[in-house]
Amino acid sequence: MPSGDLENVRCNLCGADDSRVLYDSPIDDAAPGRVADYMASTNKFGRYGRIVRCRRCRLVYTNPRPAPATLRGGYEAAVDSDYAEEDFSRSINAHLSLRTIRKLMPSGRLLDVGCSTGFFLNAARLDFEVYGVEPSRWAVDYARRRLRLAVHLGGIEDGGFDDSSFDVISMNDVIEHLTDPRAALGRAHRLLRPGGVLYLVTPDISGLAARVLRGKWWGLRPAHVYYFSRATLQRMLEEAGFRIVLSRSYGRMFTYGYWLGRLQGYPRLIHRTAARAIRLLRIEEKLLYLDTRDSIELCALKTAENPGARGDSIVS
Repeated sequence: MPSGDLENVRCNLCGADDSRVLYDSPIDDAAPGRVADYMASTNKFGRYGRIVRCRRCRLVYTNPRPAPATLRGGYEAAVDSDYAEEDFSRSINAHLSLRTIRKLMPSGRLLDVGCSTGFFLNAARLDFEVYGVEPSRWAVDYARRRLRLAVHLGGIEDGGFDDSSFDVISMNDVIEHLTDPRAALGRAHRLLRPGGVLYLVTPDISGLAARVLRGKWWGLRPAHVYYFSRATLQRMLEEAGFRIVLSRSYGRMFTYGYWLGRLQGYPRLIHRTAARAIRLLRIEEKLLYLDTRDSIELCALKTAENPGARGDSIVS
């Protein structure tokens, strides 16, 4: 990759410039502009750059990484028809998440950050007044035309929303993509009303699968620039003025065929065996709920005034 496409960054949690390399899988020259890397349904794994761990706070992140403008351009251009084809299962997953959210906040105004095509918002509007922000032009057009949703193009800083105007903010598989997650959480804190709920899902770098598979883990991909553990995520949220009230492993419902695609980055024997079994049983289109124990589902409440914001996030 041309050096001009990359930038070196400090730790987003503690600000230190003191890290050690965990994994290093060089990205080819075409990667910064490869739209497939920015698709939520991508099964392209194995080339993700250099991933480091901060020696002081243990936050894991990509360094060096593509410049913010390169990342933003990738998300804006992303077209992900495979994501839309899993609309039924994604809607089921949305209702599972909303069941958790409603226990803390049964109704009100809800903002979904990185809302993609809007399946989560479509499910949420049964009980909430819903809004979304999303950087993909294709996904925004889909949400507006097909689902008639109020979705703004861009990130959490681009919607023009008033402070203290939301009861719930959701970030489903989003924070790992942000160039400044600390600032994004600060912005979310300002947008939430006192006692408002932040709902967040992200891959867990400290999960069993991540620790066993190491550099072959599915969560390692070019579009992910931060990799949280429960400990680093808790610290960042607390410093942003949130109190965690729920933190647990997160499972999802998808077709067997979709799950098979997720296995393409795993050892070949595992993928081939699963593929043969699925074809033999003819269950490609049947649904399977699976918790791989390497994603975090978290709810946090806005408590104190935000003590640690450092501007707004760059991409969502």
